[in-house]
Amino acid sequence: MELSKIVLVFGLAVVGTILGQFSEVKVKHFTGCESAGLCCQEKNNTCYVPNSRKMDGTIGNCFCDSKCIQMKDCCSDFQDTCKAKDCILSEWTPWTGCSNTCGRGRMTRKRHVIQHQAFGGKHCPGNTKAKKVCHGDSTCLQQSVEYSREEMQEVGYIMPANFSHYRVSEAYSPQHDIRKNLFFKNFDNIIPRRVAYKAVFKVTHSGVGCQNSPWANVLRVGDQVCVECQPTSMNKRLERCRGHGVYGQNTTWKAIEVRHCHGKWKMISPHDDTSLCKLSDHSFVLV
Repeated sequence: MELSKIVLVFGLAVVGTILGQFSEVKVKHFTGCESAGLCCQEKNNTCYVPNSRKMDGTIGNCFCDSKCIQMKDCCSDFQDTCKAKDCILSEWTPWTGCSNTCGRGRMTRKRHVIQHQAFGGKHCPGNTKAKKVCHGDSTCLQQSVEYSREEMQEVGYIMPANFSHYRVSEAYSPQHDIRKNLFFKNFDNIIPRRVAYKAVFKVTHSGVGCQNSPWANVLRVGDQVCVECQPTSMNKRLERCRGHGVYGQNTTWKAIEVRHCHGKWKMISPHDDTSLCKLSDHSFVLV
């Protein structure tokens, strides 16, 4: 019996020692974001400090995430500890060149985010990319063949360049029959900003009907003719005349209202807005 009492007394002493050690352990109490080491982006339900003072003075679970201002449950030291950061953008880059050197195109510029918005700071203003319409004013040279499939398939409808004396004749008046649609189809559109341009063509094939025309009889195989595209005849979308040819390639032409007068020609000078060819009796305009 004496031994059992000794063991019991010893056990109670050990338990008392252990309990005494636990009583000396202090549970740390966080008072806010700084003491808890918390600062979180966006809404984060785990980013909180229990039983701490909120910004409105009440006690409870206060948060240290960037959405707490909207939720009105920030810890009292949130704004000092997790200071708001406004979005900062770089300066705009210079405008790029026009995407189309011969017609309507667009120019672009951009900027990037240097510092993202955080902890209730100001969001990034506007877009980081911008664009605007432009118009290429460079000399419009004919594209290479691999990029000219559309031009290769078009037919160039032509009339004489000095057709003024034909206007009194119903047979050649541009206001007659199909020519009214061909010649005046673009007058109700905005005239393209591209200036007139012309090129030299060498006739490689000519229909028999051309020889019976007082103006198309100059379209003989081997002859060179000057062909001009004027702003009033330019297609609004393309900002050029249809059938204006492809440099170094055979394309199709047709004389307006001359039966069996059609053929092929090869462009032997590139399109230009300068006087590469002079308008004369061997000159035509696209309509």
